[in-house]
Amino acid sequence: MKGKIVGVLIEKLVGKDTLSAGPEYYLQPLDEYKARWEEILVRKKTNLWQKDPNLHKFIDKKVEIIGEVIETISTITIDYVEVKEID
Repeated sequence: MKGKIVGVLIEKLVGKDTLSAGPEYYLQPLDEYKARWEEILVRKKTNLWQKDPNLHKFIDKKVEIIGEVIETISTITIDYVEVKEID
């Protein structure tokens, strides 16, 4: 389902001490998703060990992410199309 989510973008290092160690990006939602989810995985468009330049410049900033929202009973992911900083 295509949608948009507003929140603060954060980064976590995963796979530490492996060849594929790299960042994962999460959104801490500030909109209606906040009631159901503490963090939302943002699917990056690079290899596991690489930083996604489209996401990385927005770390610790309030953003609006537009993309495909994949929500199940236990997980939520957004496959982004557009990311923009908001006030």
